[in-house]
Amino acid sequence: MLNVFEELTDTSRRQILAELRSGAKNVSDLCESTRLKQPNVSNHLARMRARGIVHAEKTGRQVYYSLVPEVEAVVNSLLEVSTQPTDMVDFPDLVKLYAKSAIAGDESACSEVMDIAFRARIPLIDIYQELLGPAMAMIGTWWTVDAIDEAQEHMATEITHRMMARTSQIAGPRRRNGRVAVLGCAPNCWHVIGLRMISDYLRLQGWRTLFLGPNVPERSFLSTVNQHQPSLVLLSVNSPEGQESTIRLIKSLAINRTKRFDYKIVVGGFQVSQNPDLFIESGANCVANELRQFANEILPEIESVEMSAASRAATN
Repeated sequence: MLNVFEELTDTSRRQILAELRSGAKNVSDLCESTRLKQPNVSNHLARMRARGIVHAEKTGRQVYYSLVPEVEAVVNSLLEVSTQPTDMVDFPDLVKLYAKSAIAGDESACSEVMDIAFRARIPLIDIYQELLGPAMAMIGTWWTVDAIDEAQEHMATEITHRMMARTSQIAGPRRRNGRVAVLGCAPNCWHVIGLRMISDYLRLQGWRTLFLGPNVPERSFLSTVNQHQPSLVLLSVNSPEGQESTIRLIKSLAINRTKRFDYKIVVGGFQVSQNPDLFIESGANCVANELRQFANEILPEIESVEMSAASRAATN
């Protein structure tokens, strides 16, 4: 049997297959929709054609590619995200298994845990909220009480970054909606798993996400915001060491916003949950305690306000 899953683990081929779900397309169509270079698209199509995953048909001077009927259902099932809850997965057991495997450096075992969720067609937001998030929280607790050392915690974090990459690749992004988000951490803030989860979720909703990562100098952060002019800026702070620098960055972003252009500032993380009012008073528009809250409450409100503003501008 063809290993379609192997093709979907590659970001570029997954993008191409996702586009072909809606019908036959030529190389130019695929370059435009995926933003991949023409040689890359052609090489990936040649590989998948040789493996019997895509079919090529010449119409005039153009060659159009489509999914082979025998694999179309498989591709659809792997790329679709179910919106229905499932009782097929025992998350508490998977969380413990994943956490133990991650601190042991057993990446294959972690992948097997992820495959259980993929086969059950668990939505990305639930994989992050119910599996990876709790597993990393458990690992953090073990580190706090000295049950594991710092090297094990770092190893588990790196494995989880790679598992998140697999998850977002399989879900597949929507067409871009024109919105831009900048995400990162102020100086002395190093934990970015939660922020990466929000970045992945935004990208799958069609946003262009600029993920800056941990420990970003304030000047560099502001420069990126001014250059790309996002409609949303997200920060995360999980330890007391990063609170002061995060508050300074929020204040600078708030001042910068009034001088240049408007954007919403959202901040989250454990340190924020201890005193959310402090960050709101510094200039943040709202705080996000978890991914599901951000997805179900904060993001719809932000997008609604943007749509209303765009509608008023078009009317005027």
